[in-house]
Amino acid sequence: MKTRSYPNRRGQEILAQMGQIPVMIQGKVSERRQGGRVTGLKLQRWRNGRNETRHIPADMVKTVRQGTQGYAQFMELVEQYVAQREAEVWRPGANVKKKHTRS
Repeated sequence: MKTRSYPNRRGQEILAQMGQIPVMIQGKVSERRQGGRVTGLKLQRWRNGRNETRHIPADMVKTVRQGTQGYAQFMELVEQYVAQREAEVWRPGANVKKKHTRS
């Protein structure tokens, strides 16, 4: 039978922070250049084994930048969450079963 483990308070705080990130977009915002001058911005990311590049319309630049920052923040929180959960598993006595005596 599997026992289910729930995150402690710090783990729950991290999950709550993840849920508060309003926009997440994977990738990096880069300048699009032609002839040495900047002609716009593009979103670059790795998808399905290939580099995907997408033009960012001027009215979406702010949202896309917020999204890439949100994604970076999310991934940072994921690492913290995993470290927290691993620490719970490796804590002394975490895998020790208590012996019960029958009376």
